[in-house]
Amino acid sequence: MVRIRAMTSEEYRAKHESFKIIYGFHPTFCGNCLLGVTDSDKTVVYLAFVDKSQEKALAELKNDWPLSELTKDNMFETEEIVRNIFSPRGLVGDHITVLLLGTEFQIKVWRSLLSIPVATTVTYEQVASMIDHPKAARAVGNAVMKNKIAYLIPCHRVKGKSGSNKYKWGTDRKENILMSESNHL
Repeated sequence: MVRIRAMTSEEYRAKHESFKIIYGFHPTFCGNCLLGVTDSDKTVVYLAFVDKSQEKALAELKNDWPLSELTKDNMFETEEIVRNIFSPRGLVGDHITVLLLGTEFQIKVWRSLLSIPVATTVTYEQVASMIDHPKAARAVGNAVMKNKIAYLIPCHRVKGKSGSNKYKWGTDRKENILMSESNHL
């Protein structure tokens, strides 16, 4: 349901002129979110939950895509995409394409998260084994925390070996997402 394109920071710097990002803030069952998509083909480059001011959230998007031109969505294009992403029936219609921007290791971790079954959790150690780096649990944890595309790249399905349930956007939200996944299986 999610198609992946990936790019390292070096590739982004070389091709940044072609990246114009349309963004919009939207309510979801998980709380408010900020969605950023490319203006050309509506590829998702950013999806974050917003618990702070919109200005701070927008600053984080700009920090993650510093060479890109950001434009507020005045045509409701991002609203339709958000509605599709958070549909109770799952993605409706076409697949969603996401563009992952990070190191090769981070991209490998983020890709692997898509293989975790819906409504289940795995440990950082299990993810490290999935990507053939069994001793890299801590590095996997760091990569998971740097995921810039919440929900679609399901970092909410990863927990610590001891049961630690940390989540960049709050443990209550993580539990709500997992519960919602269970209810819609």
